[in-house]
Amino acid sequence: MKSDWYLSNVLIPLPKDEDPPVVSLSGGEVLRVAVNSDFIDPGVEAYDIRTDVTVETDGAVDTSKIGEYELKYVVSDEHHNVTTATRKVIVVEPTGIIYLTFDDGPGAHTARLLDVLKQYGVKATFFVTGFGDDDLILREFKDGHTVALHSYTHDYSYVYSSIDNYFTDLKMVQDRVKSITSQTVTLIRFPGGSSNLVSTRYDGGSHIMSRLVEEVTNRGFTYFDWNISSGDAGQTTDSDVVYENVVYALKEGG
Repeated sequence: MKSDWYLSNVLIPLPKDEDPPVVSLSGGEVLRVAVNSDFIDPGVEAYDIRTDVTVETDGAVDTSKIGEYELKYVVSDEHHNVTTATRKVIVVEPTGIIYLTFDDGPGAHTARLLDVLKQYGVKATFFVTGFGDDDLILREFKDGHTVALHSYTHDYSYVYSSIDNYFTDLKMVQDRVKSITSQTVTLIRFPGGSSNLVSTRYDGGSHIMSRLVEEVTNRGFTYFDWNISSGDAGQTTDSDVVYENVVYALKEGG
């Protein structure tokens, strides 16, 4: 028996798209900004599995007036599915000044950190080393952050074995920063801080830290320590723990 087969175009309708876009608020549901400061809306992250999305924002924030403001984000896809999200922005009177500092870089996370700081309009101080890419230090400088000196080698056994070694190391990182930014920087942070105990392992009983604290001042440098540690220098890699450490210390008057 002979069989004839015929092919024809058959249109199979796709299922109707009834899935709304997925939306998350960048920066959280509640933001606090200081009165008379610049507010940069971090916006939302949104996507749809089938189509492109559009985002419309309703509301405004007047940072000249203390109060609570609401921003509403309406995200729609090409099939008219809609998802909304709302953010509260609280304009407050600042109660103090926080200096945000980062040590030991630049490193693997510096670029992302700079992206986040730029997103929220925050400036920081970077105490840099001899490691990492020159381009990252240049970006720190061009983004308006303070580039300061930490240590070229960050080798405790070298920098704290003698006064001469410390200043040789400091001069090397100072020269590096100048070659990148054209600035002669005199703002420093001692590896481990100005009252560290690790230096006693290498100074031969010479009490090098007390001598260095005096000598850096005599040579025109200004050193800064810290009064709150986030715990990210080896104690934890959990961002939630870092956050809690900082917030708890601030509440305790740190």
